[in-house]
Amino acid sequence: METNNNIEQDIENVLAAAKNVKPVDTPLLFTEKTMQRIRAEKHEQGFSLYSVLKIAAVIVLVGLNVYTISRVLETPLQQPEPVKVSMDDLVNDYQVTDVSNDWLNNKTMQNEQP
Repeated sequence: METNNNIEQDIENVLAAAKNVKPVDTPLLFTEKTMQRIRAEKHEQGFSLYSVLKIAAVIVLVGLNVYTISRVLETPLQQPEPVKVSMDDLVNDYQVTDVSNDWLNNKTMQNEQP
């Protein structure tokens, strides 16, 4: 690594240059006008990607709701026919297929035999 032999002289030159800096007179409200220009340039005239996505989502949801409501209003309500159940239907559904007395008696007799 090289070392600069004139480092002290370089430091003195930098400090002397810093001492020669003088204040600058600016016009009245210069900084305020400059900040307004910077802020005006940052604002974009348009929609950001996030706001476009939100708008698209709202449009899709509203369209889906309109479609659903129109489909519901188009279909007529269908009333199912009332079902009449009689006692005969109940007996026919739950009766044993072979209702002979022999079958019932055989089952009973088999259970009673040792």
